[in-house]
Amino acid sequence: MLEITVKDQPVEAKFNFRALFRANKLYSSADGANDGASSIWLAFVTDDDMALFKALRVLLPKSYTDDDIMDVLDKAEEDGKSQELFKEVEQELHESGFFKHAATRWLNLTEKYGKALTDKKNKTAEEKIQEAATKDTLDAMKKSLS
Repeated sequence: MLEITVKDQPVEAKFNFRALFRANKLYSSADGANDGASSIWLAFVTDDDMALFKALRVLLPKSYTDDDIMDVLDKAEEDGKSQELFKEVEQELHESGFFKHAATRWLNLTEKYGKALTDKKNKTAEEKIQEAATKDTLDAMKKSLS
């Protein structure tokens, strides 16, 4: 379990089912898609600038505001501990069976339905770039799940 200091108070945080539910509610690509948890995993894999914010948003109780979370991130940066916080949250994420299952599900679906792009003949330059980016992302996702 992770302990995060918010407003000078320690708060225990864990990527449990409650966090999965909130992630899917807040960050899914569409209503009912239930891919918000995998989008957080993917954000860590791709070093998305918002990965840590999104993770903290679902880890911390709803009573904490976006400003409270930004204060946590700013304080970590001021203290030279933003990378340490990133790694701690990422480690907690990787220990969650709920989030790992969501990431695996995303990977399987993306591989299955991404074949339409990779199997296409006479690709445009843009499609070739998209294919390469998708392959790199899938490879990084596989590595993170191993």
